[in-house]
Amino acid sequence: MKWLRLDIAEQTHSFPTTFHDGYWHSKIPIDQSFLLSIEENSRIQQAVIEAMLEGGARLVHLREDKQYRVVVLIDLPTLWQSELLVFESDARLKVFMERDTSEQTWTSLPVDSMCLQRFNLPADVEVHRFHERIQDDDYTYSGEVWLLVQ
Repeated sequence: MKWLRLDIAEQTHSFPTTFHDGYWHSKIPIDQSFLLSIEENSRIQQAVIEAMLEGGARLVHLREDKQYRVVVLIDLPTLWQSELLVFESDARLKVFMERDTSEQTWTSLPVDSMCLQRFNLPADVEVHRFHERIQDDDYTYSGEVWLLVQ
């Protein structure tokens, strides 16, 4: 966890200046094998999520223009695709959330108080919850994606 926090702190020590397709991102800096090994350990998973939220909070603090949207993307149940993102605008964020192809769909899910308790979020965080389905010829995946937006 100490290495994770240091790596996220390094990635978020300054606000991004280089954007590709309207956004910047930094994938969670942990090996997939470790994340799979903690899938059933909610205490460690929560610590990983908290480290990601701290990185997002640093980016929000560094943001000079509120048009930029800072997002912590949490991929459940494995956390493998979790990442920090910064979008240049609300319009670019909206395009990012629109996933409806034969290979990948995001279906909006309700956000209730039980769900929100898991993250212990500040009041100014906008929450989007999706069921994700990924499918190709040899692979099918189903999970949840949470976008915690400031």
